[in-house]
Amino acid sequence: MYKNEHIDKALKMLENSPLKVTGQRIAMIKLLFKNGAAHFTAEDIYEEVNKKKIKISLATIYNCLNQFKEFGIIKAIKVSSDKIYFDTNLKEHHHFFCVKSAKLIDVETNKVKISKLPKIPRGKKLKSVDVIINISD
Repeated sequence: MYKNEHIDKALKMLENSPLKVTGQRIAMIKLLFKNGAAHFTAEDIYEEVNKKKIKISLATIYNCLNQFKEFGIIKAIKVSSDKIYFDTNLKEHHHFFCVKSAKLIDVETNKVKISKLPKIPRGKKLKSVDVIINISD
């Protein structure tokens, strides 16, 4: 039987989280991680589950994606005030976002140079710096 290390790793993360391991969550992980690193919206996943005749509602997809994000199984990338993509690549990286095609492209962190950040407010710590570079055709 074909083994997919991305799916196996994500399933292990699910098992190690406080989330209950359900058939729907397993199906979601298999769908999300089948091709390794990927970017998608909840609507993209909903279209795919409908094509495959998997019984998961859009609300359940949103809930699963947000829970997976909360427990570090996937990342969320907010490209605009009303558009969130999810990412299965958990390594530190940045993104190009093509406005016309609505596609995200990974950018290695060493390809982006940030020379100066504003002073962090007192009592706060830097958590991360996420760069989204908007591009168009």
